[in-house]
Amino acid sequence: MDYFERIAGEWGERANELATWAMTYLVNRTGVWGRYVRRKTDDESRAVTAPFRDERGKVWLDHDSLRKHFRNRQPGGQLGIHSASRDLTSRWLAIDIDLHDPEEDLSASLEGNLAAARGWFQVLADKGLDPLLMDSNGIGGFHLLIVFAEPMSTASVHEFGKGLVADYERRGLDQRPELFPDKPSWHRYGDWLRLPGRHHTRPHFTRVWNDEPFAESPWLVGHDAIERMLATRPAIDALLEPVGIERMRRTVCLDFDGVLHSYLSGWRGAEVIPDPPIHGTRDAVVRLRQQYRVVVYSSRCSTLEGRRAIELWLRKHDIQVDEVCEHKPPALVYVDDRAIPFRGDWEQVVAEIRQFRK
Repeated sequence: MDYFERIAGEWGERANELATWAMTYLVNRTGVWGRYVRRKTDDESRAVTAPFRDERGKVWLDHDSLRKHFRNRQPGGQLGIHSASRDLTSRWLAIDIDLHDPEEDLSASLEGNLAAARGWFQVLADKGLDPLLMDSNGIGGFHLLIVFAEPMSTASVHEFGKGLVADYERRGLDQRPELFPDKPSWHRYGDWLRLPGRHHTRPHFTRVWNDEPFAESPWLVGHDAIERMLATRPAIDALLEPVGIERMRRTVCLDFDGVLHSYLSGWRGAEVIPDPPIHGTRDAVVRLRQQYRVVVYSSRCSTLEGRRAIELWLRKHDIQVDEVCEHKPPALVYVDDRAIPFRGDWEQVVAEIRQFRK
């Protein structure tokens, strides 16, 4: 058995453990993910967002998908994970230090990239964090990863990462390395990073930097690399708060009419809001905002005039919310006086709808 097959076998043996670790600490969303598709006409792999459009909402990233990724010995089929959830929280920060110019001296590129990666690794370690430095492709590409004990605000994770790599020129790099998450917010799915394991084109499995003092070899491979990954200490709030990485207040989305506005007079147009708040509204919103981001979304919000009417009504009654939304936002929960909760059983939903008077 050659070296590559031996290492591939060790990753395959640990695929179940790795899938559990990845689902627990790395997966930010399961509705979409990254995937490398092998082209039949050449040896290249094309990066796509999975699943295909007509399968979204039907097929999900799950433990079995992750397990197959870690068992994969072939080029193509490797998976990537998005760096932010729908509600803009992130379970990890990654720095991707890549080989940008294939014409440059590979040995010099590898040494320069590794020196920068080790410098940032040490900065993170000095802050009490437990970074993972991984050799992603064997020719000068490195991933530096920190995982969090809980999902944190994507905006704060991005800002910390941007500040961390701001000295890239001083560390000898021509370009700022790619960050994940690379933006504080996203309109669609955001960016994704390939999971550790087999490279999508090169015959290379992820190696992990050996941070043990006086280590015989600088890189861990196979079982040793996997053990180091699984032993990574997720960063807790006490370590993240001093560097500016904060928890994200989850969003609670409130309907307006019949939830905040008593709606006694019925509909008189999007701009006409004649009635007072429901009793206890102001105090309830104050309590919610101590823990959650509270936003308002209503059919009135389809026009600028309707949104302004809601904002004026809220000010008039001294009710402070975080935002009156133009579009329905992703949220932890939605509060609506006319809603029927959907729990996966359409027969129950139809039965409950029929209970309403016509």
